[in-house]
Amino acid sequence: MLALNPWRGILLALLGLLGYRGLKFVNSIMEFKTRAKSDTLQAPSSFLRLPHVRVRPLQLFRINDGVMGGRSTSTVAANRDGSVEFEGTINTNGGGFASFRTLGDEAPLGFSRNSVALVVDASGDGQSYKASLHTADSWSMSVPSWGHDFQAGARRKHRLPLKGFLPSRQGRLIATPPLDPAEVTGVGFALSLYTADGKPNPKFGDGPFRLTIHSIEVEETA
Repeated sequence: MLALNPWRGILLALLGLLGYRGLKFVNSIMEFKTRAKSDTLQAPSSFLRLPHVRVRPLQLFRINDGVMGGRSTSTVAANRDGSVEFEGTINTNGGGFASFRTLGDEAPLGFSRNSVALVVDASGDGQSYKASLHTADSWSMSVPSWGHDFQAGARRKHRLPLKGFLPSRQGRLIATPPLDPAEVTGVGFALSLYTADGKPNPKFGDGPFRLTIHSIEVEETA
């Protein structure tokens, strides 16, 4: 029994080290979350339009791959014409995405259960971007986000049926009940290594990007 004591000590030391590193990782995520949510932009009043409902004032914030050790950068700004400009530089060394979304998941945005599509008026650099819908905080690992791809080139309106939004968790598609539009608490956009269906984004790579969101309208059935 005495011969086993050194091994027991080594095991306890390893467990303590792993626990320390795990705690350090969790703390770094929480610090990143706090910093990201404190750097916000007041969204133009025309950013999101709902039928028959006045949208509450919205704040926008960015989440880049720095949360996982990446080096991509981005900015989000409001233009005088009411559009939102999202641009930056992708660095695939240790990362793979840049994104922005609305802040605050305490209450639904006001989508009705008759909502059938997002109509995104957008222009960009020709890359494949992802529109996202959220029903919880972006850091809530147990709740999926819902994504739909679209290619942003010359300015046009992209009609994205809500039935076409795919649920994923940490980048992996999952099986889940259909999205209830009335539970949507946030909307956002991303340029990512993976498309909404979890496949490699064929246009993704190192370099600059630019996406302009002129407006988002929610379409309902009559």
